[in-house]
Amino acid sequence: MNETKTADFIIIGGGVVGCSVAYYLANNGAKKVVLLERGEICSGGTAKSCAIVRTHYSIEANLLHAVESLKIFTNFDDYVGGDVGWQRTGYLILGPEEHQEPMEAVFRKQNAYGIDTAVLNAAEARKFHPLIQVEDVDVIGYDSMAGYADPHLTTTAYARRAKDFGVDIKTDAPVTGIHLNGETKTVQTTNGAYESPVVILAAGPWANQLGRMLGVSFPYEVSRHKVITLKIDQPYQPDWPIVKDLTTPDKIYFRPETGGVVLVGTGDHGDPIEDPDTLRDHVDMDHVTRIDGLISNRMPAFEEARFIAGWTGPYDITPDWNPLVGPVPGYEGLFVATGFSGHGFKLAPTIGEGLAQTVLGQEPRVPIDIYDMARFDSGQELHGAYGIGSIS
Repeated sequence: MNETKTADFIIIGGGVVGCSVAYYLANNGAKKVVLLERGEICSGGTAKSCAIVRTHYSIEANLLHAVESLKIFTNFDDYVGGDVGWQRTGYLILGPEEHQEPMEAVFRKQNAYGIDTAVLNAAEARKFHPLIQVEDVDVIGYDSMAGYADPHLTTTAYARRAKDFGVDIKTDAPVTGIHLNGETKTVQTTNGAYESPVVILAAGPWANQLGRMLGVSFPYEVSRHKVITLKIDQPYQPDWPIVKDLTTPDKIYFRPETGGVVLVGTGDHGDPIEDPDTLRDHVDMDHVTRIDGLISNRMPAFEEARFIAGWTGPYDITPDWNPLVGPVPGYEGLFVATGFSGHGFKLAPTIGEGLAQTVLGQEPRVPIDIYDMARFDSGQELHGAYGIGSIS
């Protein structure tokens, strides 16, 4: 029989948020930190992320986290150590008339935080992205500092640096049970049991599978989001801006990807699914055809684009499309980071830092209390200027 091991802190989940929490715990002085991952590091939702890093948020807490996380992404080797595959591209956001006032208000907030954001006209937008047409767009914003990273490189960089600080990372260790015994929590895995006074659930869409072991249910639902890549005969440059098109019903976004293709995702709700483990990478051709039409309107050169590949990833969506981060009410020593609703990758550096500091009883450098799950019972849901969706 395997001996029960002890730890001061147990993190469940080896995606970018879990590995970020592990690194910042250890970097802030925590000892005996164990991270449990049922597969390999970055084998869950993070692996399917489009890894866009932008600061355009209308909720100020999100904006602040995004601004501070962007600083870390752009100088990751200095802040943390390692290569995250950072590519600065800039970010164009296209909106209908009703979004003009809130968008300009967001730009002013971004400017106040040192982000180089401005309103552009059509000719200025085409200078940054020569394939784009914006005659049917009422407001165009541009953030020169945004870009994208590599989700696997980012997650493994955090994991590697966490190990350097002494974190014990256990892969291929699915959790089979969690039990409370006073202040002690026992986490059972297929490779043995661990005891700790602190458990952090950082398993994204799988958080409720773990919560059920404790009788806890987190307010989010899981949906399937589809991503495709398209290619045309002329080069699609790697430094062309990411584009977010709020004029489309799917709230599409697209960015350059390796191999001269364009990667296209959506910011809508997606297809609800009961179990993230049932997710498969099949993307139906009806979806491809619909996205083809939206892209060819925005970039006429893509009228004859070739479909290259498609995959799906899970979103864990809360009622207000904003994360659940912090202590779980009524469960001393239990913390959660879930419900990121499409924001997780871009906010992971400062969310991980803030949660680690909270767990250690320190004042977070970037506050996370606004993401407390109790907001849904107290009528303090977070509402963005553009309504429900992943741009809040």
